[in-house]
Amino acid sequence: MVLEKSTMVNHTITIFLTVLLLCAVCSPVIAHSASEMGIAPDQYDLGIPVYWPYHAFLMSTGFILLASGFVVMRFHKTSHWFKSHMYLQSVGGTLAIAGLITSITMVSISGAPHIRYTHDLLGMVTVIMIISTLMIGFLLTRTFKGRPGIRTTHRWLGGISIALVAVNILLGVSMMTMVLAQ
Repeated sequence: MVLEKSTMVNHTITIFLTVLLLCAVCSPVIAHSASEMGIAPDQYDLGIPVYWPYHAFLMSTGFILLASGFVVMRFHKTSHWFKSHMYLQSVGGTLAIAGLITSITMVSISGAPHIRYTHDLLGMVTVIMIISTLMIGFLLTRTFKGRPGIRTTHRWLGGISIALVAVNILLGVSMMTMVLAQ
């Protein structure tokens, strides 16, 4: 039995979203208190040790969806590619924004100062770029139809944003391995 490309993409998206939902439902299991993680309460208090798994989950999932939207736009030009691209980018961007809000909240709860590492600054800049890319994409569908300069800006800003998210995830993972090793 041979499936059409659009059917295969729909099945892949459905499977991915099912796995994503399952991870979201099970994610509270991976959040631990500071004492369970062996971290002294005065080190990062209740914020970072408890909430970083949520931040990591939201940002990683947002990255996967943003990258998937890029792949759909670039390599899967089926009859429904544009809707798939918009959906994946919108949900991925929303998750990245939620991840940023989670990080701000966890640092505030922990009492640590904000924006003191490259990861923090790059994360804020990247989320601002993602929001800008989403806004430009929305305007392309409404106002700026047929303007190649704006479309080019949207494409480049989106690609750079996805690359920066990947770099920042690596920075965040290396930062947390140092924190948790103490």
